[in-house]
Amino acid sequence: MIINKRSLKRPAAFLFACCMFTALVSLPFANAGKVSAMFSSSYRDTDSISVEIDVSAEHKAISPYIYGINSETSLSGLTVNALKQSDPRLSSYNWETNFSNSADGENSSNNNDLVKSYPAERQREPALYTDNLVSKAKRYEIPSRYVTLQMMGAAAADSAGAVYPSDGAVRWKRVLFQKHDSFFSEPDITDDSVYMDEYVSFLANKYGYAVDGGINGYFLDNEPENWFELYPYAVTRQITSDELIARSAELAGAVKRIDPTALVYGPSISGIEAFINLKNPDDWDKHAQDYSWFIDYYLNGMREASEAAGTRLLDVLDIHYHTEATNGLLEPIINGTDNFSNNTRLQAPRILWDSTYTENSVIAIMHNQHIPLIPTLEASVNMYYPGTKISFSEYNFGGGGHISGGIAVADALGIFAEYGVHMACLKPNSSETEYQKSGINIYTNYDGNGGSFGDTLVKSDNSGDIMSSVYAAINGGDETSLKVLLINKNQNSSKTTDIAIESDAVFESAAVYSFDADSPEIVLSDDGITVEDNRLSFDMEPLTVYMLVFSGEKEIISVDDPEETTSAEVSDITTEQNIPTETSVSEMNTVTTVSVPEHVAAETYSTAGTSAPEVTSVPASENSDSTADTAGSAAELPVSDEESDSSEASALTDESRSAEEDGSNEKEEKTVPKAVKAVIIILTSAVVLTMVYVIVQDRVLSKKLQK
Repeated sequence: MIINKRSLKRPAAFLFACCMFTALVSLPFANAGKVSAMFSSSYRDTDSISVEIDVSAEHKAISPYIYGINSETSLSGLTVNALKQSDPRLSSYNWETNFSNSADGENSSNNNDLVKSYPAERQREPALYTDNLVSKAKRYEIPSRYVTLQMMGAAAADSAGAVYPSDGAVRWKRVLFQKHDSFFSEPDITDDSVYMDEYVSFLANKYGYAVDGGINGYFLDNEPENWFELYPYAVTRQITSDELIARSAELAGAVKRIDPTALVYGPSISGIEAFINLKNPDDWDKHAQDYSWFIDYYLNGMREASEAAGTRLLDVLDIHYHTEATNGLLEPIINGTDNFSNNTRLQAPRILWDSTYTENSVIAIMHNQHIPLIPTLEASVNMYYPGTKISFSEYNFGGGGHISGGIAVADALGIFAEYGVHMACLKPNSSETEYQKSGINIYTNYDGNGGSFGDTLVKSDNSGDIMSSVYAAINGGDETSLKVLLINKNQNSSKTTDIAIESDAVFESAAVYSFDADSPEIVLSDDGITVEDNRLSFDMEPLTVYMLVFSGEKEIISVDDPEETTSAEVSDITTEQNIPTETSVSEMNTVTTVSVPEHVAAETYSTAGTSAPEVTSVPASENSDSTADTAGSAAELPVSDEESDSSEASALTDESRSAEEDGSNEKEEKTVPKAVKAVIIILTSAVVLTMVYVIVQDRVLSKKLQK
């Protein structure tokens, strides 16, 4: 039998392409360049790890606002500190009448669905949807509330149902940022415009200014990159980068003139593609030569606008991140329940910080130079608008009804604390949220009596083991208040953890709270842990999240040794002072505020053409040892103080700049793409070229057969 070598080219090329695809899919399972077995149910792992905790080192303030939730989620059984409006329909919300559009693209309709839970006689009350936000926050004792403002330019004019292209402007009202006229206690619903400064004024008069416990912050709309897709009859084309910056600056200026103590968040865009080019590549080509991604351009534009306005217009750089990782069939894991999706979800939060992690998604692979996200965002802020905080006002890794979802949330919150993220709000994608809620509650209310993680992160290290995570915290400078959060991500094996604690406090025992694959309920173990010489060995069960609550006391050094006595006395006296100023959450300095406009009648209060300076204050504190901390009461979480933080308070202090410079090399190292990322690009190119070769050979063979 004679074999034609040419006839083997096609199947050989196809086989090669399959091999390359398999290698590409397996890359997300690589750690430091080592690839796990294809479709393995677990990553490379060890039976035991060593955990080192240094209570006196690297103190970092933990923002209480990372424990947040989006308001559409059921709040039952959940303890959070921040509540945020978040709904695609909000871009079309008419605060004067509570009408909105369904945001269904070509099948859109105008309705009053955002307030349909209210009695009919109340549905026309101005800003009723925000009243719902405030009422929820009060009911669940959530101290910090955030409102989404409208920036798209059009709001629903009625609740008459389906909207058609032929309807034209009659179904919409113009949204203007400044009224340039007096505000009224009740808005004029007969005119053709809806005013945003009047909306903010209405809320400030009803609930107070942010510094007085009113609305704490305002978001500059919601995912503007999707307006054209969701509202084709109100928006004629995709928004450009310059248009978004111009609108953002004008609306932010309107907010600051009404309430200078409220924080402004933007641009609230979602997904890596939006971060890169605002989902408008044709427009972005004009800026791509000078800026790495849209985030840079936005920050620079808002900084320039702030300098022109004489006040900071952007307090917090806000993005949305819903994991874009896929399983072996390239299906999004965010909706997946298969073993591959669950296993991938356990590692998905690493995209936030780990430069050695490669997410299994086309968009992340194509733009790997911007991964990991938080260090890259930090670099952008430091270069283009220093002092701007970072927020993930929507984040989600899926798996709300599975232990992998709870682990992902718990891991993400530890990462947010580690990197000083200012605010974060979970936004689940399904009604199953029990495990995701536990991922939050393990930090905020692990014992059901207000027990919380702490307000000051301390140094912890698990030797780089990717199948576990560890985070440790204390309250202020109290080293005896140590809490340690541990996660075992292995699906099948337990893991022995040898913990060594470096501290001036002496610990004798630890209580253990946990939830696992059997139940999302956080339970207290019957068997506590004995600690000897500040060391202990602890076995973590598979797929389990633990909170270790240590009991100890400050070590007292005998006065017989003058040298040791001096050391102990200095340590006792300067515990608080050893914490850097910007991370101390227990030390309350005098708060300096500017003069805030009096609460005068809305109809006589006009802010046209006025400008107010910003407020400076110290960060809010959280007392996790108080039982009144169940939901972060306002007494323990002076949100208005924290949220009144502005450009002066946001600017880096000399000490924080020094600390940042000291650690700059480490952060730079994390943001530099690894060799594995170069391999990914090569593999991707090889797959594409091979497929092209197969197609060409197939056509050549077909022509020969036809002859």
